[in-house]
Amino acid sequence: DEAQILSSQYMMITFKATASSATNETTTRKSRRCRGVSSSSLSRRRRIWRGPRGPRTQRKEKHPERLFSSVGASTASSSSIRCASSSSRREQHSSLLLEQEEQQVTMGTVVVAEKEVEEGAEEKEDEAVKKKSKKDDENNNNVSSSSDENLVLLATATIAGGIVALNGGPEESLEKIQGFMLSFWNGLIGNHAPGVGGYIEDVYLATLFFGTAYALWRSSAVPRPIGNPIQRKSRTLASTLHVFSGAGALAVALYAVVLERVFRESPGWTWMWVTSSLFLVNSLSYGPLMNIFKASKEGKYAMQLGYSFVASFQGVVWIAWSAQPDAPDWMFWAVMPFWYFSIAKLWESTEFCLALVPEVPRDVKEEDMSFGNKLNKFITAGSRKRLGKMSPDAATLTYVGLNAAAAVFDNCYMAVYTYLGPEQFWHTSQLFNDSDFHLRLVKGTTGSLTVALLIFISTLGWRKQMPMKYAIWLNVALGSVGPWIVLFWHKLLDPSEMWFPQFVFDPEFAYHAYIPSLFGQ
Repeated sequence: DEAQILSSQYMMITFKATASSATNETTTRKSRRCRGVSSSSLSRRRRIWRGPRGPRTQRKEKHPERLFSSVGASTASSSSIRCASSSSRREQHSSLLLEQEEQQVTMGTVVVAEKEVEEGAEEKEDEAVKKKSKKDDENNNNVSSSSDENLVLLATATIAGGIVALNGGPEESLEKIQGFMLSFWNGLIGNHAPGVGGYIEDVYLATLFFGTAYALWRSSAVPRPIGNPIQRKSRTLASTLHVFSGAGALAVALYAVVLERVFRESPGWTWMWVTSSLFLVNSLSYGPLMNIFKASKEGKYAMQLGYSFVASFQGVVWIAWSAQPDAPDWMFWAVMPFWYFSIAKLWESTEFCLALVPEVPRDVKEEDMSFGNKLNKFITAGSRKRLGKMSPDAATLTYVGLNAAAAVFDNCYMAVYTYLGPEQFWHTSQLFNDSDFHLRLVKGTTGSLTVALLIFISTLGWRKQMPMKYAIWLNVALGSVGPWIVLFWHKLLDPSEMWFPQFVFDPEFAYHAYIPSLFGQ
């Protein structure tokens, strides 16, 4: 009996535990079914993080399952009904939300489309306004330019009429023009130098003449419709001085070249002072323009070297005119400040040479460099930084080599003149080299004209007003070869004369230091 009582109690305890577990399992299943997609997605995430889930262990209590199967079925049916109703409500709510979102998207699309249409219309209106204003500006510019051109033509006609009136009327002016043209043609043909030198002279001076005429035609100092000026990018006082002094220097220097070639005559003192002053102002007023000059480091430094040559050539001009019989004594001392430009062009030419020296490989460490590489880096580093990377092509090597040689020669020229003074310096030339002594009055100015012209042509090349390849070769022909042709101009006229008369000393002449002699020593 006691055993039966204990077994019945045990069965009751087991029955209660089984019933509670079944109830919990039913509740869990109901909550999972109600959660729907969320629970399934959560279970998937759990399986992803926890790994695959193993098979469920089914309990094998037969009687409790049978006993409570009806209870579980009824509970599941009621929960399924509640879940279905709640899911239907959620579906209706979500469909409403979707419809609202679609309406909002549709309204947003319509609003965005309307805004795009409005912005497109505004852009079209802005473009139309800009085109209209641009067209109005062009019309105003055309009107102003046409009025300016009319004023230029009126001023030109007035000047021409004044010249005709000064010459005594149209008939007398026409006769003078005809007489000048006849004498010009006769001089051009009759004063042609004999031999090959005469043809070299004609080719070079013709290139110089047409190049200068083209430069004046493109100069900003010559207005339309007479010229075709390039647009000025600066209106400062320095730029104005630079433009007009450059155009004036080109014109008056070209006058001397034509006078020498056609009539074999030299200009006077007034021309000398005016020309030299214009070239000096032009070569000293270029500095502010370098800030807006769009060129490479090499191009800017080449322009600086060119203006150093132009300024130093004025010292050569003063050296030549200091030997004139009526030259003032102070002209010797006036030449001395030009030593600055002479040394400057020597240093700048040297920098070009240093920039072309082969660079030390960058992968070589400082401690692994030889003494020669260290010296190379020490000397050439600054030049490479100032000039940038240079390619050693034929044009560059010719330009750099001839300019360096010309700078060395000009400094030797200045040194001999400083030691001997005007009379002794020109002694050999005056006695034994007539052509050289005559041409000395225009050689310096012709050299200045050559270099100034090549600078202007280089500017046209950098500003894309002419092909750069033509500007480069004209730079070599005029800037590097041209000054040497001018230096040996006397040899083209008379091949029997000395190459460097100023460096040939007359053994029968007593030379002495000029500066100490001024102080009685």
